[in-house]
This record gives sequence, C-alpha cells and structure tokens, in this order.
Amino acid sequence: MNTRVANAILGLWLFFSAFLWHQTYNQRVLGWIVGMLAVTAALVERPHRRFGREMTLVLGGILIVVALLQTPRTRATFWNTLLVGLAMVLFSIISHLRALRSHGAAEV
Repeated sequence: MNTRVANAILGLWLFFSAFLWHQTYNQRVLGWIVGMLAVTAALVERPHRRFGREMTLVLGGILIVVALLQTPRTRATFWNTLLVGLAMVLFSIISHLRALRSHGAAEV
C-alpha cells in the first residue's frame, strides 16, 4: 500500500473515530481537524515535494504529544490517538526515505 493512501486512511479513521466512543470536546475537535489535515496532506503529497510528508510528520507528532499530555476520557481514546500518531510519523519517515532513495538514484 502506498504511504499516501495509508495516511489518507489514517486521517479518515481519526476523523470518524471521534464519533465511535465518548471523548471530550477538545479530543473530538482535535480528531476532526487533524484527520482532515492528514487527508489533505496525503492528497497534496507529490514525489518531489516535501510539504505533504512534512505536514504528516508534524500532525503525527502533535497526536503523540496530545495523547501523552492530555487526560483522555477512555483508554480507547488514548491508544487511538497515540497509535494513529505513531503510524503517521512512521509512514511520513518511510515516504521521505523513499523519496531520498529515488532522488539519489536519479543522480547516478
């Protein structure tokens, strides 16, 4: 699966998971905003443009920090936010490494 598709799915999951279990208002709004921004980042990501990858990396980092600092209403909210954030960071790094490898191979 392409990392762009994976990040888009993660963004959609984050958006819709806000409706699956009880969350605070701030957690729900964070899910909506970060979810839609993640989908947008996945859509604008291009092979020679870093904006989408960097935006996904930042959004994943925000999710990780929020999961660790904010008191969630349920364990599901904590784990969902943390795991989606980690996955977004991982996919962003993988995408960046692939771009570096293809850019380096084009110069040889």
